[in-house]
Amino acid sequence: MSPSLNDTTLAQVREGWAEEFEIPVEAFSTSGFTTFTRDDTHALVMVELWGAHVAVGPAAAIDRLERLAPERRCDLDAVTSALGGLHPDPIAAASLSYVDRVEVPTGIEVAVGPVQNVDMLRDRCTLEEWEESGLIDMPARVAARRPDGRVAAVAGYERWGRNLAQLGVLTDPEWRGMGYAAVAAARAAQVAQNEALVPQWRCRIGNTASEEVAVRLGFQRVGVQLAVVLGR
Repeated sequence: MSPSLNDTTLAQVREGWAEEFEIPVEAFSTSGFTTFTRDDTHALVMVELWGAHVAVGPAAAIDRLERLAPERRCDLDAVTSALGGLHPDPIAAASLSYVDRVEVPTGIEVAVGPVQNVDMLRDRCTLEEWEESGLIDMPARVAARRPDGRVAAVAGYERWGRNLAQLGVLTDPEWRGMGYAAVAAARAAQVAQNEALVPQWRCRIGNTASEEVAVRLGFQRVGVQLAVVLGR
């Protein structure tokens, strides 16, 4: 996959993941498959960005991963099967998307700063939706409000190191598909960009609604992340 973001964004994304893994940034600068053995961890994490595959995990897990055909190393089921005997617990298969600059859609009121009634919104969604949104770990939040002033969607971000802002968004079930998620997420992304961070849209593969919001806001999918906990 050829990079289509500007050079500054590309560099920040690669540096952000290198910092997350505590590895040289060069690992994300060339196509191919690079592994790093960490026997002090109980998880195998693999990230692919623009054709550069990087995996970090215990030696036993890395060995099994390297035996897989290259085209299967981004398949969570295949990776989990290959780790049989290590008691694998698949956690995530997510797409990774980024954007140079986000513009906020017009026509919906956006409130910036501390958000009221988040508990009410959370209670109207499923526990899985709340946890997947990641908002519990995101202190920087903004809200898109309904015509009556009540919260229709909340978005936020969690700072990852020096470069990245992991976004999250959650919408009231009765107000989905009306643009509130896009407005809230775009404003949260702008707040992050004002801090010189690159917004990161990490979305569970198969979450079509989330992927559609990302595309609407101009995010470009450039890779995937897999995570498997071992021995749990």
